[in-house]
Amino acid sequence: LPHSKQVGNYLVGKMINKGSFAKVMEGLHIPMGEKVAIKVIDKRKAKQDSYFLKNMKREPWVHQMIKQPNVVRLYETLETDNSCYMVMEVCLGGDLLDRICDKKRLAEREVRRYTRQILSAVEHLHCQGIVHRDLKIENFVLVKNDNIKIVDFGLSNTARFEGFSQELLHTQCGSPAYAAPELLAHRKYGPKVDVWFISVSMFAVLTCTLPFPVEPFNIKQLHQKMLTGEISPILSDISPGAVHFIQCLLEPDPAKRPGVKEAIKDKWLNEGFTRKILNAATYENRLCPSELNPVVLNYMTEIMEFSLSEVINILINNRPSPAMASYCLLLKKLLRY
Repeated sequence: LPHSKQVGNYLVGKMINKGSFAKVMEGLHIPMGEKVAIKVIDKRKAKQDSYFLKNMKREPWVHQMIKQPNVVRLYETLETDNSCYMVMEVCLGGDLLDRICDKKRLAEREVRRYTRQILSAVEHLHCQGIVHRDLKIENFVLVKNDNIKIVDFGLSNTARFEGFSQELLHTQCGSPAYAAPELLAHRKYGPKVDVWFISVSMFAVLTCTLPFPVEPFNIKQLHQKMLTGEISPILSDISPGAVHFIQCLLEPDPAKRPGVKEAIKDKWLNEGFTRKILNAATYENRLCPSELNPVVLNYMTEIMEFSLSEVINILINNRPSPAMASYCLLLKKLLRY
């Protein structure tokens, strides 16, 4: 990698993406010669923001709770005096924002496919008690064979929402243009904010605009437009089924807005697909020892001198660590050949 520096087992190369406290860089796992993505969090900048500082450690912890095919895997975390590093699987297809910049609008068929995958992943998050709170198009990345993964759990939070024990989340976060009205109004909110985020993202990829444009940007006006349902006109060549689905999800009252489980049953969303959307129960949230690849385990214990029991323990508990990174990257290599 050009202009790279070394951190632990990794070379950190050029920047892919940048946020206010973090950058995502290209990386290389030196022992395996495999590419990774590395999120670098600047601890000095984070110290200036008490909310961020308090929640900096939450992101790897949330990642550890999740194992689902449409959620990016976290391999390992490292820390130096000035930075925290989160090493993740690399998704070379760019994000949905790049995609619409390249192709302009996406075809309904593609949007349907991506939305099904996103809803499947978000249902899984909600079943684990996690609300993402920032599902904008930049946080959906493409991997080969046209699949999509959710990245960036920097704002995600955990809550318990079985039955009435809803200790709902009070903090305001997410990108205002995508955020649900209850977030903008600083009201109590729950997992249905994620449904709103998804519908705004769908609107964006189908039309290349946002549903509630406000020029110049003003949160009060944005909130007002949402409450009165003043949605930008949708192009006439988008099917009535797609329009109906988006309008259902852009319901300003969270009590009337469908949850993920309900949204998944939509007629338009299932058109042309014989398989039902995989529900959360389909995915074991952990690997079981019998699923682990014996060739990779053997290589790790014989050649790399890891302890077998330790590797198994790390993998079945989904713990980001050097062993997790080595296992995932070796498996990737093996499946490629």
